[in-house]
Amino acid sequence: MTAPRTLDPARLRRVFELERQGGCRNTAVIGGLDRFLVQLAEDGHLRNSPLAAAARQLPPGGYRSLSPDERERWVDAVLAALAGGAPRPASAAPKAVPGRQRAARPADPPPPPLGPACPLTDLPGVSRAIAARFEKLGVTTVGDAAFLFPRRFNDYTNLRRIADLEPSSTLQTIVADVLEAAEFKARGRLRGTRALVSDGSAALPVIWWNAPYVARALKTGDRLVLAGRVRSYRGRLQLENPEFEKLERAGDSFARLEPVYPATAGLGQKTIRTVVARAVEAVADAVVDPVPGWLREQERIPGIAAAIRTYHAPAKPDDAERARRRLALGEFLAIQCAVLLRRAEWQRNVDAPCIDLGALRQPFIESLPFPLTRAQLRALADIERDLRGPNAMLRLLQGDVGSGKTVVAFAAMLAAVAAGYQAALMAPTEILAEQHYRSLARLLGGGELSALDGVFSPSWLGRSLRVLLVTGSLTPAQRAQVRGDAIHGGADIVIGTHALIEDDLQFPRLGLAIVDEQHRFGVMQRARLRQKGRNPHLLVMTATPIPRTLALTVYGDLEVSTLDELPPGRQPIRTRWYRPDERPDAYRFLRKRLDAGEQAYIICPLVEESESLDVRSAEEEYEYLRTGPLAGYAVELLHGRMSARQKDDVMTRFARNEAQVLVSTSVIEVGIDVPNATVIVIEGAERFGLSQLHQFRGRVGRGAKQSYCLLFSSEEDPGPDARERLNAMCETTDGFALAEVDLRMRGEGETWGRLQSGTNTMLRVARLTDRDILLRARELAARILERDPRLELPEHAALAAAVRPFLDRAAEAN
Repeated sequence: MTAPRTLDPARLRRVFELERQGGCRNTAVIGGLDRFLVQLAEDGHLRNSPLAAAARQLPPGGYRSLSPDERERWVDAVLAALAGGAPRPASAAPKAVPGRQRAARPADPPPPPLGPACPLTDLPGVSRAIAARFEKLGVTTVGDAAFLFPRRFNDYTNLRRIADLEPSSTLQTIVADVLEAAEFKARGRLRGTRALVSDGSAALPVIWWNAPYVARALKTGDRLVLAGRVRSYRGRLQLENPEFEKLERAGDSFARLEPVYPATAGLGQKTIRTVVARAVEAVADAVVDPVPGWLREQERIPGIAAAIRTYHAPAKPDDAERARRRLALGEFLAIQCAVLLRRAEWQRNVDAPCIDLGALRQPFIESLPFPLTRAQLRALADIERDLRGPNAMLRLLQGDVGSGKTVVAFAAMLAAVAAGYQAALMAPTEILAEQHYRSLARLLGGGELSALDGVFSPSWLGRSLRVLLVTGSLTPAQRAQVRGDAIHGGADIVIGTHALIEDDLQFPRLGLAIVDEQHRFGVMQRARLRQKGRNPHLLVMTATPIPRTLALTVYGDLEVSTLDELPPGRQPIRTRWYRPDERPDAYRFLRKRLDAGEQAYIICPLVEESESLDVRSAEEEYEYLRTGPLAGYAVELLHGRMSARQKDDVMTRFARNEAQVLVSTSVIEVGIDVPNATVIVIEGAERFGLSQLHQFRGRVGRGAKQSYCLLFSSEEDPGPDARERLNAMCETTDGFALAEVDLRMRGEGETWGRLQSGTNTMLRVARLTDRDILLRARELAARILERDPRLELPEHAALAAAVRPFLDRAAEAN
């Protein structure tokens, strides 16, 4: 039988000295002294220890149940026992020495109770310097510290040996010694730290990309706990970008489940754990629960204080997950109440225009040069049903690039015109607005028009209609003409950019407002467009697939229609990643496609050359290609700094196949539709996000010809995250599948977008994978609002306070 390890008496004594210095608030160790004593007993440390007698004298409720005075006396007794004296009973007062009268001294006034709003420096041991570092994490009050929840936990009961590691996307934890560590520089400007560690079973390379400073923090012989993902690179395992923490060489002791918190420079995990534990002990019971008491009682939902304590110091992973889900329910409840309140406000009036394609529906569909897909017909039916109802439509139309959202939107606009109303479509860029105008002109029989307005007379409509294009580059005379036509009813459909929501442009008969690429607009911007008319219907569109949970949060006030199939005849785009030494092969392939009469896009991250970034600019690439690999071909340049007239001329030449290659920046991410363009080359592809790469790829594959996407990386090995993005692009063309990959790679913080602001987030523990919690929160929110439509009852005050930041954030978005 293995003998229990001995416990360092000096280290043990420091725990109780810290408790005494902190006012006996049970904050010296994570989870409190009761849990600490239980852990000591389980590890065999209380045997033959003077602490054992003191522990036995605690009441059934433990140290936590003692009054402040009783805690103080008990801690004093423990310190005396550890110093060699006998422990006194916890409840006994100090005995007077016979024959000596003790002088009475006035008792110190008790410190004021700490509350969630108290500054962090009110906690024992938190200096102004430490508080300043916590402020970088968005923590300025004691309550903020209590709500600084762990990002994950290190389970030290299940450590892996290096010899047992396997490649995996899940985190694996090891404890190892540093054999060597040094900064490295890869090709270009990529730098990082490379180390070699060993735990006696084997050695393992560790790499931190873009983190050369790690090398300065490590030295040979350091013992580390490292948690990260193990990958196989060139046939050898390596640990990439792990989180790590230095451990003391002697007397190392781990909690069963150790929390890992968000950190910042100068603020280590040990300091964060101590401060957070003290904050939790001080204010957990004072935290106001957003879930109303009557609902907690009906649904048997645990209280928030217990969930906060458990999530910071769980005994096992299941406890941590249960606590997290309880906290997530409160967060989702607040946001669901916010989106339902916002929806109710928008639909308060029941006098929305009654719009119906009716008998014109079939003639319009038959007039199209292509058949609608089943998904398009379903979406159109959803929209028509909304347009006929008494409440204003609030619908999101999402679909992958090339799925045909625009024609569905056009059908809705034409239905509004047929019913005697105006329709407006707002796009984020002039190029996309112009593209929409030309597409509509073609559908209405107008061909490739370049004028800013046109009159069309489709036979199936039985009347003529006028379409205007409004952008910020209009001349004053053109703007005056558009303003007059819109106000006096001469314009049936107006397509434009942000210029549509300027004060001098009014639509007296606006029946339908459409916002394209809606993620580029704020809530207030789409509201301002809608305010141009008297309770018009609203349709917002996106080609960026939205995870289902996000659709119920950020866009929870909208009904959702999804186009999940491509038009017939479209072929999947073939995608390949080319390293720097493979470019000659790629250019040979490109010239072959151009010789076949097809066209190509070349996308660059920058307009001009940059000294700080090792990537090609659009201007540099344009000069290189037209005088080098693509000499003899018609190459054009397009970027956002060009005037509207210049961009229009370039795009017109490209659309007419007068230019074979278009070198551009991300200005063509959306809105360009040239069916003869079959190849897109993306320079510096590792610098773009997965969603943007997919958007770029959607510029080709618009016709029946096979199309190709060539991904050029600036480095042979651009790093693990970039590798994963580029490989994902090569493996699938499904935008919804890529959205899930993007979500997994980027994590919650980036994906929540406007629900978070820096590190001071409103959603702290809820995850996009918590769909079941979200659906439950939505049902509970509906019950609460049915009982109290404006959250005005006293029992809903805490929930109303939690809802307010989400409503304020929506009002500020622009």
